[in-house]
Amino acid sequence: MKKMFQLMAMAVVIMAFVACGSKSATPEGATATFLKSYQKGDYAALIDQMHFSQELTKEQKDQFIQMFQEKAAPEVEKKGGIASYEVGEVTLDEDGQGAKVNYTLTYGDGSSKPDNIQLVLVDGKWMIDGGK
Repeated sequence: MKKMFQLMAMAVVIMAFVACGSKSATPEGATATFLKSYQKGDYAALIDQMHFSQELTKEQKDQFIQMFQEKAAPEVEKKGGIASYEVGEVTLDEDGQGAKVNYTLTYGDGSSKPDNIQLVLVDGKWMIDGGK
């Protein structure tokens, strides 16, 4: 009886972890997390959510962060920042290892921009496809 109770308790704990799962468990969640980092201007977190064919060195990560700060940040600032974002339709690749997610950014000046982003499944976690 005691073993049965322990097994049931363990099952409840496992189910709680699965139910609370990581946002990167779905393409939509990973995209929302990425866009939230972009909205906040947290480019280090943004880079950490990307998958590249080769692991980036610290210097390469720093270069990407600097690129975002110099190119993307001023464009976003001109539009009054990112007021909100909406994650839309998801199209999974046939093999289930990639996805395209549509999203829309709405800026502080009221303008909006629809776009899409490619994701890749890496070790059970959806990540933004950074390419090469």
